[in-house]
Amino acid sequence: MNQYQNPLPAPPPTALHLPTYRPRVTYVLLGIVVTIFAVQTLTGGNESVLLEWGANMGPMVTLGEYWRLFTANFLHANLLHLAVNMYALYVIGTEVETFYGPQRFLTIYLIACLAGAICSYTFTYRVSVGASTGLFGLFSTLVAFFTRNRAVFGEMSRSRLSNLVFVIAINVFIGLSIPAIDNWGHLGGFVGGIILGWLLCPFYQIEAHPDGSRHVVDRNSLRAEWLGVLLVMALMGIAFWAALQQHLPDPWQGFPWQGS
Repeated sequence: MNQYQNPLPAPPPTALHLPTYRPRVTYVLLGIVVTIFAVQTLTGGNESVLLEWGANMGPMVTLGEYWRLFTANFLHANLLHLAVNMYALYVIGTEVETFYGPQRFLTIYLIACLAGAICSYTFTYRVSVGASTGLFGLFSTLVAFFTRNRAVFGEMSRSRLSNLVFVIAINVFIGLSIPAIDNWGHLGGFVGGIILGWLLCPFYQIEAHPDGSRHVVDRNSLRAEWLGVLLVMALMGIAFWAALQQHLPDPWQGFPWQGS
């Protein structure tokens, strides 16, 4: 019998390994926010303390305290508010940082927070605190990631997108059901996150080598990524300036308490 009539079966294809990162910044953010809440609670933890510490208060922003658009994202109204947001940051933040790396993750998170705060300032003009502006940005970042890399992830991409849409829909429903929730802040964070998530997204492609091995490479341009970030920040600055001009004639208005 010819020895070549029954060749051995071909070996299974080598598993593809994505260039991922170990999450670190997520844990730093968790530590910072929890520490701030602990000190905030020890100093009273009431609405007056939140306002002193930098809640996003429309009239005060109009009068020049622009830093509130940043600090409000690290404050929380109560323990439940903190616990829900920190659990979400742990779950979704570690996943985004694993794919995007610490620098891109932090850039997306902070700019999504600012985008949400600017949107809240523009359309609600109320007191607002909470990290969920950035969290909605992280959710939409994953939507951008799995959409842009669906050719590599295949069925997994479709499954993750379905799960993300379901989770986002639940959060939107909750937001519309509870009047105190800052839905405009969530929307701003979501839009900021999906734009930056797309611009900074690792764009994976599979390269075949002459030896038969296959490797996943990131084809996104670093220069294009950061030029896109600068453009987004410029547009956010223009949007904030326009909102500021709208509110300047009457900086002080009645506003209810509002947590995000």
